[in-house]
Amino acid sequence: MNRMPKLLLAWMLAALLAAALPATAAPPQTETPNQRKIALVMKALSNPFFFKMEAGAKAYASEHGLSLEVFGTEMETDIEHQAGIINNLIARSYGAIVIAPADSRKLIPILNKAASQGIVIINIDNPLDQDAQAQYGISIPFVGSDNAKGAALVGNYIRTKLKGKGKVLVIEGIRGAKNSELRKTGFIQALTSGNAIEVIDTVSGNWQTEDAFTAVSALLEKNKDINAIFCANDQMALGALRALDLRQLTGKVWVGGYDNIDEVHNELRNGRMHATVEQHPELMGRYGVELAHRSMQGQKIPTYQETPLDLVAHESFGKRIALALSDSQNPFFTSLLQGARTQAAMHGVELSEADASNDDAQQLVALRGFVDNRVDLLIVNPTNAQTVRPGIELANRARIPVITVDRQADGGRVLAHVASDNIAGGRLAGAYLASRLDSGGTVAEFEGIPGTSASYERGKGFNEALARNPKLRVAVREVANFDRDSARDSMTRLLAEGRQFDAIFAHNDSMILGVMDALQTAKPAHYPLLVGFDAIPEARQAVRDGRISATIAQKPERMGALAVDLAVAALRQETVPANVLVELDLITTSGR
Repeated sequence: MNRMPKLLLAWMLAALLAAALPATAAPPQTETPNQRKIALVMKALSNPFFFKMEAGAKAYASEHGLSLEVFGTEMETDIEHQAGIINNLIARSYGAIVIAPADSRKLIPILNKAASQGIVIINIDNPLDQDAQAQYGISIPFVGSDNAKGAALVGNYIRTKLKGKGKVLVIEGIRGAKNSELRKTGFIQALTSGNAIEVIDTVSGNWQTEDAFTAVSALLEKNKDINAIFCANDQMALGALRALDLRQLTGKVWVGGYDNIDEVHNELRNGRMHATVEQHPELMGRYGVELAHRSMQGQKIPTYQETPLDLVAHESFGKRIALALSDSQNPFFTSLLQGARTQAAMHGVELSEADASNDDAQQLVALRGFVDNRVDLLIVNPTNAQTVRPGIELANRARIPVITVDRQADGGRVLAHVASDNIAGGRLAGAYLASRLDSGGTVAEFEGIPGTSASYERGKGFNEALARNPKLRVAVREVANFDRDSARDSMTRLLAEGRQFDAIFAHNDSMILGVMDALQTAKPAHYPLLVGFDAIPEARQAVRDGRISATIAQKPERMGALAVDLAVAALRQETVPANVLVELDLITTSGR
């Protein structure tokens, strides 16, 4: 009779202990702090190319609040050091490794080890060997330029200068490095295609100035009548120039490099060196960290993200280009200006600037001043499509080429126009609202400056999209002149009148931010969907915070850069396209 209570008591005690203690078969998973970190692993940190790469990576990390640590080697040939860095990162359980590898094959085993432990791997700059990856059953995403295509730019340039005949030396990087092999092949194929140009010899300079100096010195002793030298990076080109200096051949031999580091700019300006390639290492670093970030979030990422290439030649150094801007207080145009400045510096161009502060007369005065000063080319961002016409015609009479950017001009001869497809952007905004308001609703449209192509085209595309959705109706159109304060005042008045909307589209972000300001002050019971245009940093943050539903990314920095690129090409007497469109992105709370 006493046995059952004892057994029951023992069973109850065991059950209580089991509930209080964690199960040993499934211990709780804890995330280490390093699993949220991204490591950027580069080659020689002393090379200015990698300074730019690091800056781009850090910029993206800062914008998105990411933890980024940077590692590198002293020499670009130090493969073992890079492997040791990666092994250490594996032991410390980093979340992602973005690597510019010192070798395309020898680092595959250690990178495979990292990938097998769940670490995200992104390859930048120097592509890893595809066959070696296949042997390990891995495929690592690559971010970088097409090295063969970039070297071909220099090959075509030197072929033109040599007029189809001559003797050329090639100084390659580390043999076995994929980017070195691609640059050598791309250059030689472009240089020798369909002509009598002969490549006398190819030797390795190991990416180093001293090694290239020694190699070129020896080759010049053996070959007295060299017409051109191509070096697979600028550090080696500097070594080649030293070897030419000793023989008083500088300026008599065409010299091409690759990377467009700051040290070669004086050599290009003085005509001692003639061409190099800008492959935008800052974008390699930026895109590499971006893909790592997206992959860590579980998003699908591309296997190849190409970065742009630019030929930088000595002819553009010292050229004078003027940029007439409509309104530098607008963040969009600030970004456009920054893109133009960066690209002008890359090409060695002297960029003059004038801000019209949205004043038509002030812009015409600035255009007359640029014409009187005989600039080599004029880039115009019109305050108004019609009122800018006399200024463009003045430049036409002075035979100064004109390029317009973002906003078109209604009259005058314009060599090229750079812009987003504003109609497509407006349609994108309209389609987004239609997808969010499938049961219909009322919409307010805040318009930009009347007479500007941007305002007309965005409105046109937006209303075309809404016309396909009869349940959506534009109840109010307010002209707010692309201005935040004007938009805030207009929205405040509409709210005071008791107006209520399901969605509001503004032709730029400054206006949608003004609308947001008014709504946050009034705190209405019904908060509408808000969609802007331009994707300026403040609007992007507002989208992330959920205060704005979406914005259209128009990439103004890219537009400014492309306008300068077209200007430089025109000044080289190259044919340029009449219209260049920059792609658009819809930015929402869920990302692109």
